[in-house]
Amino acid sequence: MTIPIFIDGREQGALETRREGAYTLFEARCAYLPGVRRLWVFGEEGERACLGVMQPERGELRLRRRLSRAALRGFPGKIAYAGFAERGKAAPPRERSAPPPAAPPRGDGAFILTEKGGRYLALPCALRRVPPGARLREIGARSYLLFRC
Repeated sequence: MTIPIFIDGREQGALETRREGAYTLFEARCAYLPGVRRLWVFGEEGERACLGVMQPERGELRLRRRLSRAALRGFPGKIAYAGFAERGKAAPPRERSAPPPAAPPRGDGAFILTEKGGRYLALPCALRRVPPGARLREIGARSYLLFRC
């Protein structure tokens, strides 16, 4: 499957995914850009995950990763597109509208989010890894961990 890589809102690369036995192989290629570039994958419902750091090779940036099912647990179920991180935060290349919270936020910033897939407890976070059983979601300008209620 071919997934577009967006840079500055324009499609400028491709991420190829395919199954290789018990693993999923990711191969990304795009135009060379200076600096450290982390490639993030974004799901259709706002979830995201970092795939890795792109490496310069033959005048372009490339990434090749082979991940097991266990390593893919924190990844979006269906990847819609990929993009780079800016200053440590994943900056999606397209506007995404997050649904408003179902209940007003509590004093600590947590709230219950109701979606078509069920109810989730949303806790504000700033983590590098998503714990098992949780999904990372950007709502407004903050990152939240979602746990099914």
